[in-house]
Amino acid sequence: MEERLKKLKNSLDKLEFHNLQFSGKLREGIQKKLEYENEGEESVLLSIFQLLVQEKTGFTLSKHLRARGIVRFEDHEGHLYTILHRLEQKGYTHSGWKEDGGKYYVLTNKGKKLLNKYERAPDNLAVLRSLTEVLE
Repeated sequence: MEERLKKLKNSLDKLEFHNLQFSGKLREGIQKKLEYENEGEESVLLSIFQLLVQEKTGFTLSKHLRARGIVRFEDHEGHLYTILHRLEQKGYTHSGWKEDGGKYYVLTNKGKKLLNKYERAPDNLAVLRSLTEVLE
């Protein structure tokens, strides 16, 4: 670290942060909370619905979710496919196979109606909250 940055850090430690102590366990907890912030079931479902307006493979969907900051599927891809399967069983999505052998997912008319209902509702999270209860 450059000398001037070390001096700044020391100054901040003495003046501003002298009472703050972060244990390794506390740091890990804060980091995990930051990673999963805004990853409630409703926001994850909303992202899935928005992304599946156009057909996507599960892999592509997973990449797009990561780009939106949703990291819960990184080490648990099977959970994403479970959600997609449940959405298909409830009639919100449709899946099919491409000629190259890849499986794709896309919203059905029922799924598009729910997304539109969400976008028009004053308490729009209540719309998706009811869906999360159906999927459990």
